[in-house]
Amino acid sequence: MPTVTIIYGEQQQTLEVGVGTLVGEAVAASGLPLEQPCAGKGTCGKCKVLLDGNAAPPDEIERANLSAGELAVSNRLACRARLVGEAQVTLAPIVVYSNKIFRASNRYKRDKDVPLGLAVDLGSTTVAAFLTMLDNGEVVAGGGSLNQQTVYGADVISRLAAARNKPLHAERLHKLTLASINQAVDSLKLPDKVLQRVERVTIVCNPAMHHLLAQFPVDTLAVKPFQPYHKAAIRDAAGLMGGIFSSHTQVMLPPLIGGFVGSDALACLAYFDFDRTSTPLAAVDLGTNGEVMVTDGKRIVTGSTAAGPAFEGVNISCGSRAVDGAITGVKLAGDDFVFETIGHEPPIGLTGSGLLSLTHQLVQAGVIEPSGRIVPEPPRLGRRVLTHPKGARYVSLTDDALLILKQWDVRELQKAKAAIRAALDLLLQELGLKPADLEKLILTGSFGGQLNVEAVLGVGMIPPVRPDVVQPIANGAGLGAALFLSDEGFCPRGTVGSSGGTD
Repeated sequence: MPTVTIIYGEQQQTLEVGVGTLVGEAVAASGLPLEQPCAGKGTCGKCKVLLDGNAAPPDEIERANLSAGELAVSNRLACRARLVGEAQVTLAPIVVYSNKIFRASNRYKRDKDVPLGLAVDLGSTTVAAFLTMLDNGEVVAGGGSLNQQTVYGADVISRLAAARNKPLHAERLHKLTLASINQAVDSLKLPDKVLQRVERVTIVCNPAMHHLLAQFPVDTLAVKPFQPYHKAAIRDAAGLMGGIFSSHTQVMLPPLIGGFVGSDALACLAYFDFDRTSTPLAAVDLGTNGEVMVTDGKRIVTGSTAAGPAFEGVNISCGSRAVDGAITGVKLAGDDFVFETIGHEPPIGLTGSGLLSLTHQLVQAGVIEPSGRIVPEPPRLGRRVLTHPKGARYVSLTDDALLILKQWDVRELQKAKAAIRAALDLLLQELGLKPADLEKLILTGSFGGQLNVEAVLGVGMIPPVRPDVVQPIANGAGLGAALFLSDEGFCPRGTVGSSGGTD
């Protein structure tokens, strides 16, 4: 059997594969990270790798998604390229996720006798880790990384389907989950002597991530009744962690609420004091799997929405993760764009917040109709609206047209924002509330915490409320998980809202 060597930064894996094996399958078997947002269907063109060696010629789908220049320098699509002999695969820079690390305090360095905890928010796309002082619950540092399960698709349904299809896929997804958690903890760049002080770990997540981590059957999640196989807290989960934490470290998975509403939503409820408020309050944890929570001060109802990966910059023509140069905001200056980018670098693509901001500006300028249609001759930015030879219109964001917004991209955003809006409307209706009754509407998550309120209201993603009611607050689930660390009994607030789920 031929061998293939897979390189990811300083990491390298060599394995034997059968003739005709897809590069994506080989990478999945290696355990190294690769994004295949469309779950290997060949529709997104974003699983680019550098392939040197013996491979079958590019097919029509690869030629449609890769330029002549990319093919000339050995770029291939991992979901289409088949290995026919020895080869070397280098994972392209597109899969490298820029970790966001913060240091809120150096007290963990000074107070060396204080035990530490780790709170992990295991998201479908991003995994975040927060270092916490156990004496007072202070979160002193945080970091994050890409969820390596994206090799099986950007959405959880694709991953559940893979796990149901073959036990081998379920085992790989479990290992990729552990690798992702480990990578998020590594992003904190803590010395071993600090990690040895970690006594408690809590991991919050949606039910799909929970079951793939715990290696529970996923059949009841993927098909009717769409309910978790196991909802109760797992208070001794260290044995599931594959040795990534010290032997003395206690690991706990808080309880799930039900349906596709998991312990990440429970953590948000705790962090935002849903169980202690007496006034109407709503929160939305925005991401690939979006959680919506509403209370009237007496009851708490929750829901889960298949918002899709558009909020993460996935399945968008020039979508990008939160890396240097990614567009996070857009303004108009005359008939041109002014971009806000990470690191103030030249623009390389749109993040979810950048897509939202751009769409709002284009609607305001009359380039996009309220229906979402890109108009052929807008009153402004007319030179930016172009027509493909096949008839489809698109907006050129740069003079070289390397960054564009297609009609498809607008529709993807419409579907994502409609899912969030529908969930909010339904939960408000369930409690007999009107949007004007809300004292506060919180947008959270790595994406929700950085949104422009004017753009969110402008595209109708949330019901019409006063702008001052909307509060973007980052990392609600992760900071809620940190609360579970410091509570006596390791999460006694873990029953909040468990009987109030709506999915």
